[in-house]
Amino acid sequence: MAVCLSLFIPINDLTILSAVAIAGGLYFFVSGFRLLARKRLLLTTPTSKIRSASMGLVEVNGMAAGPYTMPAPITGKPCFLYHTTAWQQRDGKKEDWDKVADETLHLPFFIDDLTGQLLVEPLGADLDLHRDFREEYAASFFSSNFSNPDEVPPRVSVFLSRHGIAPARRLRIEERSIKPEDALFIAGTLTENPGVQVRSFSPRSDYSHRTAPNNSSEQLPAPEIIRLPNGSSPSSTQEMSQQAKIAAALTRAGITKSEAWSAAGVPYQTIAVEENAPPAPVFADNSAHNSAHDEAQPKPSDFNLSPPVVLMKGANNPTFVISFRSQKEFVSALAWKSAAMVWGGAAITLLGLYMLLLQMELL
Repeated sequence: MAVCLSLFIPINDLTILSAVAIAGGLYFFVSGFRLLARKRLLLTTPTSKIRSASMGLVEVNGMAAGPYTMPAPITGKPCFLYHTTAWQQRDGKKEDWDKVADETLHLPFFIDDLTGQLLVEPLGADLDLHRDFREEYAASFFSSNFSNPDEVPPRVSVFLSRHGIAPARRLRIEERSIKPEDALFIAGTLTENPGVQVRSFSPRSDYSHRTAPNNSSEQLPAPEIIRLPNGSSPSSTQEMSQQAKIAAALTRAGITKSEAWSAAGVPYQTIAVEENAPPAPVFADNSAHNSAHDEAQPKPSDFNLSPPVVLMKGANNPTFVISFRSQKEFVSALAWKSAAMVWGGAAITLLGLYMLLLQMELL
């Protein structure tokens, strides 16, 4: 069939470009109609108070709340959900960027409108969140500070290292999150709880994250140094905790700022590892600061950690939106976006067809 088509349509760059334009235009056209259908669904679904919300598709407004938070990787702010992305500029192209990291993590949280609370499981939600951080870094910034890693933004350095990103070209980093007391509009399915429980942040290793102090100049005690003897065997090294391994890597890299340690999830005062060195004194931890931080957090007893219903993405209705905008603002933005995609997709498709017909000498 391809041979037959080639008899009528000359295969060249313009033909390929026409085909790509037709396919892309149709994609935007169909996607625009899907957004239009979602807009109409949101408009026909009444906004409910949490106390009177019924099972099925609901729309609610309220404040994000919950007993447990986790630190966002770049800003370090306590949050229930974060979405952090990094782009790297292409060689010789100032306007073209490649996404090199895309990290999203969440905890179940509650939405509270003063009439009641609903547990929200944000997995699978379409997120429309306020941007907390956006910054661009030239590659020369990292190379010039390589000899002194403390001058590189600590959380940025840890984030890039975790994703194996070598800052050889210009970088752009953005972060969005849901923080305590953020005003949210949520449209999703209220259903029986399938087993979702409110839980504290538990990373893949055996340590717990702690938020960095608000005052970066606050002096924290030096880390406890665990010295390994010359004859340390591989098995003994493997028995080290994950916390100790991360602390050892930070120590060997010469990173001594407390923000970097906190960003990596290792309390600065706790553990580091150094080989072939004499014992060092053990310093007391900053228990006063930790207890003050714990007292400022909501208590688990203020929430039902295993409620009978949960707001989440439905099995039969995929509509699930979490937005920092009001319902009216979100629907208005959706209307503009759907109209642009429908009309833009139609225009691109027609342009591609016109170019293709010219190639076939039918016009």
